[in-house]
Amino acid sequence: MKSSKKEIFIKHSASQLYEIVLDIEKYPEFIPWCNDIIIKSQKKNQIIADMIVKYKFLFSQTFSSHVSYDSSKLTINTTYVKGPLKDLKTQWQFIKIKNKETKVIFNITFEFEKNFHQKIAELFFNLIENEMINSFKKRADDILN
Repeated sequence: MKSSKKEIFIKHSASQLYEIVLDIEKYPEFIPWCNDIIIKSQKKNQIIADMIVKYKFLFSQTFSSHVSYDSSKLTINTTYVKGPLKDLKTQWQFIKIKNKETKVIFNITFEFEKNFHQKIAELFFNLIENEMINSFKKRADDILN
């Protein structure tokens, strides 16, 4: 199982950054490999959604996830439901530092069913993780500046 924790500081408010990450229906607009998001159900503080992922030179894959969120704590947690992985968990936490400065903590843990796929994913993991975080930072700059 591969895990990572990133802590970054972003010059936008914590609540605005939280809302951008929680707006999962917009992911296809700014995350390069996200082809589509399908909301299957939405209840108070919970979303079940499918993310259709398309990497270059590979066929599309569907990742089903349960997203739980807490607007008072500014946290978003994702638990894997179904798809090509064995397990996937993510957590976003947004901590207000100043009025327009936020510490963002992003945790991810994942494991593929097949060891071969796990090894390939681990080779490219830092690149993919950085691309995803940079996509959210750019989205925040585009919307909030």
